[in-house]
Amino acid sequence: MSAQMYDRITINGEEFNLAAAPLEEYFRRYPGKRPAFSSFNSGCMRGYVALWEVREGMLFLTGIRMVCETESSFASIFPDAFDGVFADWVSGELRCSSGRLLEVDNAGFGGRREFETTLQVEEGVVLFGP
Repeated sequence: MSAQMYDRITINGEEFNLAAAPLEEYFRRYPGKRPAFSSFNSGCMRGYVALWEVREGMLFLTGIRMVCETESSFASIFPDAFDGVFADWVSGELRCSSGRLLEVDNAGFGGRREFETTLQVEEGVVLFGP
């Protein structure tokens, strides 16, 4: 398997790679919302890159960039979301990184970068992290 494209997360105005795919849990809960893709990208098996932001200690999904061809969009999946969706379906550790690539691993979200931090999230609330 090829290394996968990272989701992106903004924390305190700084953008990081997100070595996780928390939107997949939403699609597991609501399978009818999952986009149907008509093309394939081995570097992004899920077909999209999600955009996230931590705001006042809470995790928000702020956009979805479709990597593969689909009729779906952020607006069609979340029609009432004007400035993001509170990600109450997300719980667990989220590994965030930025900077130079120090170690390459071509599996999943492999590799290690110069700056790494972990967020602990419980039902969309950030319990600790930067």
